[in-house]
Amino acid sequence: TRCSRDWSSVVCSSDLPTVSWQDVAWLRSLTSLPVLLKGVMSPDDAARAVDSGVQGIIVSNHGGRNVDTVPATIDALEPVAQRVAGRIPILVDGGVRRGTDILKAVALGASAVLIGRPYLYGLAVGGAEGVAHVISILRRELEMAMASTGRTTIASINSSVIWR
Repeated sequence: TRCSRDWSSVVCSSDLPTVSWQDVAWLRSLTSLPVLLKGVMSPDDAARAVDSGVQGIIVSNHGGRNVDTVPATIDALEPVAQRVAGRIPILVDGGVRRGTDILKAVALGASAVLIGRPYLYGLAVGGAEGVAHVISILRRELEMAMASTGRTTIASINSSVIWR
């Protein structure tokens, strides 16, 4: 498949759009802004992303919309984080609905979480105040979960808070 590029898109000649590691390099060559690669679900892809020079990755299954049998992002997170070994930040996307979800994600190696749907629900119900309220709830729940596990800082959260 041959792809053509312009400032707003990558267009491929087949019916199915494809993006290659060469496209990641091309994108990095266009900007000095940090490039984060979204959709990383395997440790091998995570290692390749680090080697490609991206500044961060987002563990995401795109809400299960692309392939409905992919694992949950929380299940893919730990092996990806182990392979990345702290070399670049890891964000996780999907399934964050409570403060305990944030605690688990950080414990399994996430540097941060993305909260798309809760943010949108808050926006739909209450506009900007609704979004602020959602963030406040998540923060309060995270603080309670941290206190319940004896953690006083985000940096002190580790895999020992996970019951296996």
